[in-house]
Amino acid sequence: MGSSPIVVGAACGNSGGRCDVKRWWHHCALSSTSTYFLLSLMVLGSIATLYAWLILTPNVRATLSPIGCREDNEGSWSIGVFYGDSPFSLKPIETMNVWRDETAAWPVANPVFTCASVSDAGFPSNFVADPFLYVQGDTFYLFFETKNSITMQGDIGVARSVDNGATWEQLGIALDEDWHLSYPYVFDYNGQIYMMPEGSAKGELRLYRAANFPLKWTLEKIIMKKPLVDSFIINHQGKYWLFGSDHSGIGTRKNGQLQIWYSNSPLGPWKPHAKNPIYNLDKSMGARNGGRPFVYNGNLYRFGQDCGETYGRRLRLFKVEVLTKDEFREIEVPMGLEEPNKGRNAWNGARYHHLDVQQLSSGEWIGIMDGDRVSSGDLVRRLILGSASVFAVVVLVILMGTLVGAVKCIIPLSWCPHSRVKRSDAFLDWEKPDLFSSKIRKFCNRLNRICSSLRGRIKQNTFAGKLVLAFIFAVGVALICSGVSYIYGGSGAQEPYPLNGHYSQFTLLTMTYDARLWNLKMYVKHYSRCSSVREIVVVWNKGNRPELSEFDSLVPVRIREEEKNSLNNRFKVDPMIKTRAVLELDDDIMMTCDDIERGFRVWREHPDRIVGFYPRFVDGRRPRYRGEKHARRHKGYNMILTGAAFVDSQVAFRRFWSEEAEEGRKVVDELFNCEDVLLNYLYANASSSESEAAVEYVRPAWVIDTSKLSSVAISRNTGHHYRIRSRCLRKFAEMYGNLAKKSEFNGRKDGWDL
Repeated sequence: MGSSPIVVGAACGNSGGRCDVKRWWHHCALSSTSTYFLLSLMVLGSIATLYAWLILTPNVRATLSPIGCREDNEGSWSIGVFYGDSPFSLKPIETMNVWRDETAAWPVANPVFTCASVSDAGFPSNFVADPFLYVQGDTFYLFFETKNSITMQGDIGVARSVDNGATWEQLGIALDEDWHLSYPYVFDYNGQIYMMPEGSAKGELRLYRAANFPLKWTLEKIIMKKPLVDSFIINHQGKYWLFGSDHSGIGTRKNGQLQIWYSNSPLGPWKPHAKNPIYNLDKSMGARNGGRPFVYNGNLYRFGQDCGETYGRRLRLFKVEVLTKDEFREIEVPMGLEEPNKGRNAWNGARYHHLDVQQLSSGEWIGIMDGDRVSSGDLVRRLILGSASVFAVVVLVILMGTLVGAVKCIIPLSWCPHSRVKRSDAFLDWEKPDLFSSKIRKFCNRLNRICSSLRGRIKQNTFAGKLVLAFIFAVGVALICSGVSYIYGGSGAQEPYPLNGHYSQFTLLTMTYDARLWNLKMYVKHYSRCSSVREIVVVWNKGNRPELSEFDSLVPVRIREEEKNSLNNRFKVDPMIKTRAVLELDDDIMMTCDDIERGFRVWREHPDRIVGFYPRFVDGRRPRYRGEKHARRHKGYNMILTGAAFVDSQVAFRRFWSEEAEEGRKVVDELFNCEDVLLNYLYANASSSESEAAVEYVRPAWVIDTSKLSSVAISRNTGHHYRIRSRCLRKFAEMYGNLAKKSEFNGRKDGWDL
């Protein structure tokens, strides 16, 4: 074959290194080198595509709103609500069991306000942050920063709630200037409502007065000609105090500086504190303000931002012990807030940097917090890491090609100045003084000598050579998957899917016994990380129950010990379950949190149905149990196995333990099987008409059934298992009639039931 066609002079035949571009390109296209690179692209591209299809979860954020909620390098901030008897005992709204039928949230869960809340009202937003609450009687007004998806600038939005913060109505944009706005500190003074937003990009601190609350504001005064960030004013011991940070000074540590001014009025004039700057410390020390200060039991408290690991990583709380014109002293105290522990699967798992705490007329305290599931600069970081991974793959492909002989040199000689072959016109400009050309030529030659050196050291036909090639290929596969994950995989969070802009939670319930404990531990560790899981209930049917300390769980685990080993225990009425939705999931089924979240989203649309992941079709004329392939052949299903399905805990359990179902439960105990089949018949029998669907299917991306690795599963003998279930079908059909009408696959607009 001669020299590699990458070396242009050799690729063009025997014409002394001179040929036209068309002949050169035609020869190269047919060369082994081009074939090698084409095959490499096809193989690695196929692997990357398969990896993306099987492993990567959909970007939930992209589905939140058609006009907003774009990925933003500043983050994906949203807002949550907390309640407590004091500012030191705040709990998230989901623990208060606030239910809202109109949003299918049983209970309502944080975040209660997101970019979609603003975007769906016609105001495109990438995120919402810096929330401040203003209370008028039973009506709450929420002022916040919203980053406009079009102008990429911060504006001040406002929303309203009439149900103590459980749901919010976006009212509009309260303030929009030609510069970035954030931190809309709202307060009362002399019967007027004022707002002091951050506008450091303008280089001054401005005070606005409500001309027509809450949407119309007019400039009252420029308080200070300084680019202060995150400032607030508070009346304390007869004086007004202004806290803020000025990062514009020489030697100022960003996010680590704090200054104080005092005055007899919020309108000024303002005098600097004698100790200014109060702080100029490390950015993790909490100098930068993090929300509204509050007074409790006569003591003043201030929130500060810890920006050590990333901007706005967490909040720190300080008790102000001394505040005078000449002195300032504060000490850090515990906040009492439980730290989020689900990482990126939690709405505030990566950071939270703002909290407004106020006492309501009822005596209860409310807190409004912002949070983010990704760190600052995550988008750029992922792009850089993804690009670096792809570049490394290219290097490995060239290296592997060198070892197998498909690549003879790394840089074509015609690309190097003073080569003997004809150069492209694009490289004629490289003709520089001799010193520069000489260095480039030496660099080209040095790289090209690597080819022959590597081929001489590593023989591809030897065992060691094959091992090296296999290792390079494995590293290349790992890197291409990593690159695809970084560039196309989003933040890596398996987020919940909201319904009508709102979130909720569910209880996960499984039934097991001592012989399957190894399964259960793996099961609990995995599913406790899913965003919407509130509690895991283990129905323990027989054997010695494990200790709760044996489980690695991020949510509460409750073991419900049963006296009798019965499959009917799965659907026993349990008044301790606090959510309406229950995911019945066998302990030998492993699937992604994203699949679980999609199923939960569909169930919230159809809470009167069994919504699950294993479809079956039963012909009413001659009931016989068959697998999913049978349903696929008939292009529909009318049964969902409850080994992996969402049900309504208030309906399903009572229905299963009703007097009507007594004979069916006896069949379940007799055959030690078919409790899921019975529930399907009970749902079908309760439907208002035969044409109404009682079940809904959601296709999982992938499922691992660990029962295939175990000898203790009741379904391990498939033929015997199917025969028993066919008997159940015939018995239940006699008792309760036929199942509901067949639902077709691919009937959903979102394509989740393909």
